[in-house]
Amino acid sequence: MKRVLPILFCMVLAACAPQSLQTTTSTPPQEPSPDQRMANFLGTAVTGTSASFSGTTLGNSVTVTAKDVYVSALGELCREGVATTSHGLTRIAACREDETSPWQLAPAIFGKEAL
Repeated sequence: MKRVLPILFCMVLAACAPQSLQTTTSTPPQEPSPDQRMANFLGTAVTGTSASFSGTTLGNSVTVTAKDVYVSALGELCREGVATTSHGLTRIAACREDETSPWQLAPAIFGKEAL
């Protein structure tokens, strides 16, 4: 009993000691960029539907029309689209690696004459 009492006393002291509260500061989810919103729309839209966007890398007033779905040479799921801007029509695409990855605008590889 003499040996148990000091151990019990230490345990009680440790339980009463001030605990440091760990506070986690979570940042609110960031608003997607105009280009990300455009990619999300294009990736999930029904063929033939359109949406307007402002502040994108294509310009301030852009209307995107969703076209066909295809699989790229890299094996990514993609959807083609046509963006109507103040400079004319531009062919665009949104792709993603798999169902868990986000939609991203693909780099432009076609000129205006490819429409």
